[in-house]
Amino acid sequence: MSELAIGSHTVIGFRYDLYDEAANRIESNRDGNPVLFLFGDRSVLAALQEAFRGKCAGEDFSVTIPHGQAYGRRYPDRTKRVPRKRLEAGGGARFRPGDVVSLPGDHGAAQATVIKAGKFQVDVDLNHPLAGRDLTFDIRVESVRDATSEEIAHGHAHGPGGHHH
Repeated sequence: MSELAIGSHTVIGFRYDLYDEAANRIESNRDGNPVLFLFGDRSVLAALQEAFRGKCAGEDFSVTIPHGQAYGRRYPDRTKRVPRKRLEAGGGARFRPGDVVSLPGDHGAAQATVIKAGKFQVDVDLNHPLAGRDLTFDIRVESVRDATSEEIAHGHAHGPGGHHH
């Protein structure tokens, strides 16, 4: 029996380390639970997802994704000054440059990065925190399995014990 290769209608579990163009580690889930995704579900960057194609459980690989195929370029004019009270969830939160905050909007919340925090106003950057950065993923494929008919119908992977909508 041959090992199942990653492709359409497979669920992949993987661990990763993420590095920027200067080889600084940005994040890692090596000590946590594997990330699960249904191949083709758009929950993973398209260029990263394509790098998984044909791989099997137990494989290690690295892929570098240029910013144009990751989170796009950084737009310097995507900054905004917002009243501090729009960001506070009560309790007088302290904001520091680099903090990622949730900015309520008409179409749901958007992530923003704090540039500068004043007493009454907070300057935020509305670019994705990884915009303008080339990213390198070091990946370990932990598992590959056929997707269930329910996962295919829902368009995403379900974790252990199923999925509750």
